[in-house]
Amino acid sequence: MHRRTALAAALGGVLVFTAITQAGPASREAEAAGVTITVGTEPTAAPVRDEIVGANHRWLRNGLGMWDAERDEPSARMVELAKKTKLKLVRYPGGTVANLYDWKQAIGPQDKRGCQVGGGFVGGGGEPMDSRYGPDENERFVDVIGARTTVMTNGTTQTPQDAGDYVEYMNAEVGANPNGGTDWAKVRADNGHPAPYDVRVWEVGNELYLPNQAYWRAENLDTRLRQFAFGGTQRQQDQPVGHRCDHRPEAGVSDGSAGQDFQVWYPPVVPGSATVRVGGETWRRVADLGSAGPDAAVYELDAKTGRVRFGDGEHGRIPRADAPVRADYDSGPHAGFTDFYAAMKKADPSISVCSPWEKTKFVKLMGREHAYDCLSPHLYLNKEVSGAPAEIHDRFMPEADKVVDEELDALEAAIEQYGPGGGKRPFLEVSEYGTINSGSAGSTPEGWAGSMTNVLIQSGHVIGMINHGVPLAVSSNLNSGKPVAGELFGGAPEFTDTGRARMLALVSKLAGSAPVKREVRNNPQATGGGYAALRVLSTRAGDGTVRLFVLNRDREQAVTAGLALPPGSGAKATVHTLNGAEISSYNSATHPDALKVTSTEKDAGDGGLQHSFPAHSVTLIEVNA
Repeated sequence: MHRRTALAAALGGVLVFTAITQAGPASREAEAAGVTITVGTEPTAAPVRDEIVGANHRWLRNGLGMWDAERDEPSARMVELAKKTKLKLVRYPGGTVANLYDWKQAIGPQDKRGCQVGGGFVGGGGEPMDSRYGPDENERFVDVIGARTTVMTNGTTQTPQDAGDYVEYMNAEVGANPNGGTDWAKVRADNGHPAPYDVRVWEVGNELYLPNQAYWRAENLDTRLRQFAFGGTQRQQDQPVGHRCDHRPEAGVSDGSAGQDFQVWYPPVVPGSATVRVGGETWRRVADLGSAGPDAAVYELDAKTGRVRFGDGEHGRIPRADAPVRADYDSGPHAGFTDFYAAMKKADPSISVCSPWEKTKFVKLMGREHAYDCLSPHLYLNKEVSGAPAEIHDRFMPEADKVVDEELDALEAAIEQYGPGGGKRPFLEVSEYGTINSGSAGSTPEGWAGSMTNVLIQSGHVIGMINHGVPLAVSSNLNSGKPVAGELFGGAPEFTDTGRARMLALVSKLAGSAPVKREVRNNPQATGGGYAALRVLSTRAGDGTVRLFVLNRDREQAVTAGLALPPGSGAKATVHTLNGAEISSYNSATHPDALKVTSTEKDAGDGGLQHSFPAHSVTLIEVNA
């Protein structure tokens, strides 16, 4: 039996409806407290854009297996999943791995393309990478799934001219040639795509404040920030040499052959600043090896390209086999964000150019004088994932909301106080979000990265971003090169419709509606304590459709609540619930529906309805006008 009692009162023009249901044991505590969710009509943030459903996509190894090189097209399974999820934004060519990406090596016929150097993580720590999945291949994928691209461009080893050329290649009409020199739009047309791709949002680098992403810049963060913003020169100490596409330590070791060529990692080299050592012995720079004797410990150095060349045993000594070659040098001068910004806006003034240094110190440094269109925060819950699933769940949930709210609040306050005003006010584009396991993988429960707990954490991230009016958001990451639980669509070759993907498919239904005021009364504490069970986002569309996106983060208890809707709301509600048997459940090739969505219809008469939100669930309720 169910029983309902209603109490109507005026509260800010909203009919308040309280419903208490005769629930089972799992929800008695919530029932006794009279849990209510009241939905208003006053907007609290900008309307939700469909590009809130995005993913970070890494170019290497055929987009980590999602590009079918033999058929020269995206994987049919990947296309199916992207369409099902309603993925509307793809960040290319990735994050850390793409910090040294040279886009000019990744266009045109495959047999004419060059190599890349990986920037880290899946890039193997500087190993050579292919250029098979280039900007044009990515746009073919984006086009077929009905999405758009946001580009992260290399602001470390490429120049502002290169970045401006990239914008021209992607956005210019043939013949416009806004950057002068090569008509990159014509090059694009010759490569098979006459029409511009029209990429609207660009970033200059990725996480350049992190220890593993300093590259040529200083270790000291204050110095590095100024170098990022305005450019500069930095001493490199005892750095291995390598090759253009190979920064692995073994690339800087002599093989004992004649006429060996190496390259310093971060040219140009300030003339006169370099010291090169072979096996710990300092060798001398000469202008021309042709004038050197057979045993002279000398080398040539091209300061612009950073090329280091050794002798052949007739003119200059051959470095002995297995001898490491290392260099000290001043790297620079390099351009800064302000230079990249100017060059990219010259190529297309209508684009938005974002700073990846998404910290308040950057906002203060740039002040009102130096332009930037947006900041690109990376919002990660970065903690050690160890222990029993219930322990992890209760430890993480109180921290999850802070990741988004504290960082975005701080950035918004800094922009308000220090940043450009008026129509030049920068916006926030979240170009990565998710969770990071800072501990040992061996102590992590199997499949945790795809678990219902992690789905709830990232659902909370999405609610926080929407409440802050974030227009674009990029989930990290699209896929892996092998089956995994943690990426949006798992990994090659099968790919998986994960719980996170199914959650984002629900989020996509919010597009076009605006967040509105809501109040949750008597929200119970979750099992384990330290955080409220329910987290609620409510939106209202122009046609009056009301949507509630509700997380029940309690890992054991259902929560029954009365839902009070604005006057004029419809009489029928559609309820979509994403859940699994356990908080540790996750989707895989063998268990593809461990986390799945079920949909039901409910009555929503008298200005409200009642609903029991299952334990550890994500629910979307849609009430049409």
